[in-house]
Amino acid sequence: MGLPEKFISCDWGTTNFRLRLVDSLSLKVLSEIRTDMGIKKCYQLFRAQSERSQESYFADYLLAQLERLDLSGTENYDLVASGMLSSSIGMQELEYCKLPIAFSGEDLISKGLSVNNKLDLLLISGARTDSDVMRGEEIQAIGLSDHLPKKEKGVLVLPGTHSKHIHFDSGRFIDFTTYMTGELFEVLGKYTILSASLEEVGWNPTFKDIFVEGVKKGVANQQMASLFSIRANSLIHKTSAKENYYYLSGLLIGAELGHLKERSDTVYLAVTGKQNELYQLALKSFLPLERIVCFDPQFIETALLVGQRKILEQHVK
Repeated sequence: MGLPEKFISCDWGTTNFRLRLVDSLSLKVLSEIRTDMGIKKCYQLFRAQSERSQESYFADYLLAQLERLDLSGTENYDLVASGMLSSSIGMQELEYCKLPIAFSGEDLISKGLSVNNKLDLLLISGARTDSDVMRGEEIQAIGLSDHLPKKEKGVLVLPGTHSKHIHFDSGRFIDFTTYMTGELFEVLGKYTILSASLEEVGWNPTFKDIFVEGVKKGVANQQMASLFSIRANSLIHKTSAKENYYYLSGLLIGAELGHLKERSDTVYLAVTGKQNELYQLALKSFLPLERIVCFDPQFIETALLVGQRKILEQHVK
């Protein structure tokens, strides 16, 4: 059969929803829809009614959003869905694929569903180890794998609300660990006594020293003993709330990355925006430069689409 000229990418996370019509060859996004109807919210709405099944409830939302997407000139279309849609609170649960998985993604579990006479939905599973799970990041990793060494080992770092450190060796992803860095930062910054000592502000190089100071404490596993010092420094030394904000950021990022100090692997960093600068600063504060590779933002932006296309290629063979 071969790849269709276009496909629809569905990225349905816990808190957000995104549909994109994509040119299969160039991966150019032709049209796009974003909403705040994440899987969690949609599942809660499904539970509040009794007329429709779980599968049909999610399918109806998908179809409604597809009507908003500019599909002019597209008679039939393939929709590739990764992330939380294949979870227990999604459209239909698929079991996790156990690592190791090949860079090609051929080991992942996928299932084709016919939603109506025009739409074929390809649902993709998540991945797991004996102690951790993920849904969505594995597709991004597969998309980035074209830029990873095929005959070496290393660790791919995907910062976020729940950061993933994915270890690979000889063309396979073999293990990963989740770090709740982003979520912990939000909780500590909004719902603890530290909130009065913090002020969110855009990144400025003048915060570099205090950020790196926090990183060093985190790498040294001193974060638990250092958290309350934010409050104390605010009261005793009049440290500004803006400085405290980046000290806390450094403390948590350092705690996340600290284990890499004891390894010899090359670290491949995949994140854009402010987090790219912060994670680079953190890594460079304790690792030699030759052990750090930072992905081009363009590769990161298209990684999910590349990964989804790889899975679709195998499905339509």
